[in-house]
Amino acid sequence: MTRVLLGLLTRIRLPGSSADLEDAASQQHLFPLVGLLVGLMATLVCIVFGSLFSPEDNLIAGSLMIAALYAITGIIHTEGLADFADGAMANGSRDRKLAVMKDPHAGVAAVIVVIVFLLVFLALASEMCARARESIGPFPIVWNAPVVFGFVVSEVSGKLAMNTSMLIGPSAHHGMGSAFVNRASSRKFAVAIALAFGPCALLIGVASMILLVGIVAGGAVTIAARKHFGGVSGDVFGAANEIGRVGTLILWVLII
Repeated sequence: MTRVLLGLLTRIRLPGSSADLEDAASQQHLFPLVGLLVGLMATLVCIVFGSLFSPEDNLIAGSLMIAALYAITGIIHTEGLADFADGAMANGSRDRKLAVMKDPHAGVAAVIVVIVFLLVFLALASEMCARARESIGPFPIVWNAPVVFGFVVSEVSGKLAMNTSMLIGPSAHHGMGSAFVNRASSRKFAVAIALAFGPCALLIGVASMILLVGIVAGGAVTIAARKHFGGVSGDVFGAANEIGRVGTLILWVLII
């Protein structure tokens, strides 16, 4: 993991970090490691909030959990989801849809999708904070892991969704997304998968297979992007991250 990736995917700024997209694109296979770091930080925050609040206050704990997570990651991926929704729902040609997606003003589709996304995320975060209370002390074991490790899996899965989208491509237009698509390769994708599944397998055992949700989400978002825009972009990557993250967390909560 490098300073440039932390600067791109989170709000963590280390001395000497840069915003070199070409450098970041060449290191895209390390995205899951950033997700691992963010997920571990989110897990710690979840355990803290789970211990501070009573079961009746889980919505408050969940809200603070999401606020803390966005303080770590920023809103760049959620912004991508909003732009993706606006562009996909727009009428007209691909050029028209691309123009809408790149428009800095949020449309109705963006507002509705982000609201629904945040409501689902809030419900999941609140549930995880509730279970964090049960995870303090002797950790209840689910596939040899505390239930709150779901945040680790979901963050890693979101980054794997981005890697999937970059590999499938193609780029919809010249811009931020094209740098990552041009440097994507099957070899880098294989490394990303190994870096995603390896640490998660150590944490949660066979349940690490849930990371496949990220790959499926990334593929589905990319197929939709190719239909509407002719390819992928930075906004599409952001949408893939958010859908992969929440989709993984939904399945995690359901199966534990």
